[in-house]
This record gives sequence, C-alpha cells and structure tokens, in this order.
Amino acid sequence: MHQDVSRRVNALQGLAFHSLKPLLEWHKDFGVDEPTIDAQHEAIFELALKASELAQERSDDELLFRVFERFGRALEAHFRFEEDKLGEINYPDIDNHRAQHQAMLAEFDFVRQRIRGNQSEWAFQHQSLIMLNFMIGVTVGHILSADVDYAQFIHRPAEAA
Repeated sequence: MHQDVSRRVNALQGLAFHSLKPLLEWHKDFGVDEPTIDAQHEAIFELALKASELAQERSDDELLFRVFERFGRALEAHFRFEEDKLGEINYPDIDNHRAQHQAMLAEFDFVRQRIRGNQSEWAFQHQSLIMLNFMIGVTVGHILSADVDYAQFIHRPAEAA
C-alpha cells in the first residue's frame, strides 16, 4: 500500500515538473466560431499555460498567484459575455450552463482563499497543483466539452431549429 501511495504522490509532483503546453496550447479547432468568445477562450488558455510555465520554473509564487487571479477575472468577464450570447440565441440548456459557470466561480473563490490562507512554503508545489488542476478543469474540461454543446446548437441546420 505504501508503494502505491508513493507512486501517486510522485505522479502529482511530476505534473508540476513537466510541460503542460501540449494540453493547454490554444488551437483554432477549439473555436466555437463566435469571434469574441473564441478570443476570450484563447486568452483563458494562455493564462493557464502561463501559470503552468511559472509553476514548472518554480518562479515567484506571488507572480503565479497574480496570474491565477487574472485567470479568475477573465473567467468572470467571459462567463457574463457568454451567458448573454446564449440568452440571445435562446440556447435551451442555458440554465445548466450558467450553473456550471457559477460552480466554477465558487470553486475559483475557494481555491483562491485556500491558497491565500496558507502562508507556508509550497511543499511539492502543492498550491501550484491546486491552481493548475482548476485551470485545466476549466480549459480542457469545460471549454472543450460543455462549450462544444452550444457551438453545435449555434451551427445546427436551419430546419432543425
């Protein structure tokens, strides 16, 4: 059992020491064909990638946290814009999508408070992993899954509308 736990801890530590660029690099294929939303998504991915690079470099902890906070502000602005757009097109699953946004913002606030409350050294870059896990969940988890649903709704054939 000890060996299994040790392997899992080493795997988590390895996440902070390896580049997440292949996972967090924006590609045009991720777009939903709405220029403002695509630009916002790209900016969100860029902030996640920047945080990943800072965590890997083990640079200034405060700089990493500032990037995380910029990520949160970008999410808030993006979610407001996206929800307005989804309302304009009468997206049928808007309530669920809005609930996902609210949950992510609540989680962001929780992570931010948790990290701010821990003034000790970042053992094994634990706090950086918490931030990166959240950022990956938003970029890869939400943008590349839930947002695909409304993109499909936007581009459905006119007769299906």
